[in-house]
Amino acid sequence: MTSQKYFEEAWKNRKLVGGALKAAHVRPDYHLYEDLLQEGVILYAEMLRKLDGQKTRTEIDKLSFKKLLWHIIDTLRREQRVCERNTAIDKAYDLGEAAAWNNLVALKNEAKKLSQLEQVILFEHLLEKKTITQLVEECGVPRITLKRLKKQLLQKLRNVMEK
Repeated sequence: MTSQKYFEEAWKNRKLVGGALKAAHVRPDYHLYEDLLQEGVILYAEMLRKLDGQKTRTEIDKLSFKKLLWHIIDTLRREQRVCERNTAIDKAYDLGEAAAWNNLVALKNEAKKLSQLEQVILFEHLLEKKTITQLVEECGVPRITLKRLKKQLLQKLRNVMEK
């Protein structure tokens, strides 16, 4: 545990942490600047505690600066990966939503062009989940004809959605 003495020393010399942030090209208006500064002061205090009595203050400061710089860069890389992942997810969602609307419009336009039996298959069988057997009874059309029309309809809809 780092004592208050080392925290006070680290706080008094927080310019070292600010210098490490500047060396890592982190500007004061960056949204994580304060967090990085506080983490840096804590890390610097730990370095002061660990190396107290073993090395001179100048050597401790040099080592601390290097460690702070590497810690800051590592934190920035992690933040960048998180942002990239979130951006990719958001873009995929937006693209999916746009594609869904485009497909919906294309299907709506194609539905107007379908024959009466194709519309029955699309709306009653595919969307309302009626069985082919029920449609055979309602429409009076042979089962094989309905199955063939369904296969042709699905192919036609796939072609529309691929355009």
